[in-house]
Amino acid sequence: MQVTTKVDKATLRRLFSTSGPVVSTYFDLAAFPDEDAWPRWHALARRLSEQGADPTAIEALTRRVSMSLPGSGVLAMFATNDELVLAVEMAGAHQPDLAVNAPLPRVLPLLAWLQERPPYVLAIVDRTGADLAAYPYGTVTAVRQTVTGPDDEIERNAPGGCAQLRYQHRAEDSWEHNATRVANTLTRTLADFHARLLLLAGDLRALQYLTKHLPEWVRRTVSIRRVSGSRSQDGAEKGRAAQVTAQTRQAAQEQTQALLHQLAEARGPSGRVAEGIRDTLDALARGRVQTLVVVDDPQDRRTAWFGPLPTQVSDRREVLARTAAPVTSERLVDVAVRAAVLTGAEIHVLPPGTSGAPAQGIGALCRFPAAGGQ
Repeated sequence: MQVTTKVDKATLRRLFSTSGPVVSTYFDLAAFPDEDAWPRWHALARRLSEQGADPTAIEALTRRVSMSLPGSGVLAMFATNDELVLAVEMAGAHQPDLAVNAPLPRVLPLLAWLQERPPYVLAIVDRTGADLAAYPYGTVTAVRQTVTGPDDEIERNAPGGCAQLRYQHRAEDSWEHNATRVANTLTRTLADFHARLLLLAGDLRALQYLTKHLPEWVRRTVSIRRVSGSRSQDGAEKGRAAQVTAQTRQAAQEQTQALLHQLAEARGPSGRVAEGIRDTLDALARGRVQTLVVVDDPQDRRTAWFGPLPTQVSDRREVLARTAAPVTSERLVDVAVRAAVLTGAEIHVLPPGTSGAPAQGIGALCRFPAAGGQ
């Protein structure tokens, strides 16, 4: 299996569909910038060896660490059997080193990091076109493209006289034609990357024409925000980067609050919310879950059971033992995440202490009500 650095639904499905134990490691590349990181890594490697991890997998992980040092952020790696499957450098992340060889991967820290970095498109616009940078979910590397409008008559200055108004109208028409092309390309890009955040910078008049020609579904479903700077080298790049970081973080927080509001609204007679361990696992077992919501608490030691099929999950072994073989016990949150990934549900991670979090730290917004729901 080829090593990937992109986290998407297909990658997660492959990771959770593998047989045998999975090695999960999180290694802080800059926990002690002035110290050699290798002793820390070798301690993690010894821990994996003591847990029975495949020596070939440990060697593959070690080679990948050597490619990232010196570095910053946290290196998340996952290996199955004797090969490295997924390696992601989590820029800006900090967390204690972790090395686990277990039946299921530990993906919640990675998902929480990704959640704070939703896919977005940055468009820097002027009257001739735009520079677009699309940041997909699961990567910090932009896919860039330049859009050039069909019209090059963008100046509305003229010598004067009765032709002045005609020059002005011709220039304004050119700006609008160029903005229309940018809007069309931008719309396709937002759809291709499933981005619901659009950051705009550049010439004010060009931006007015651009937003005018964005389709209704973009204006309705995409959060459109302004950042500073222009297409010229105006020294605004550093300040704009800080604004982009702040805007993406705010967008992620708003998505979390919107989901918590949905949960609060759907609680009660609708039957579209499962809450607590047993109800949530039952919803996963019935394929009802649209979005799984879990609290990522490293101290959580609760366990649940799962069988070979995606919907074979329960907090009681005897429930599965009648129909599933073999039956395996693993951390509750990892069992729930596996079922969600393999049944096509979304996953949202909350930090401990989040106000409005589901009871017992686990819940779900469901696709349809439970039997007996209204």
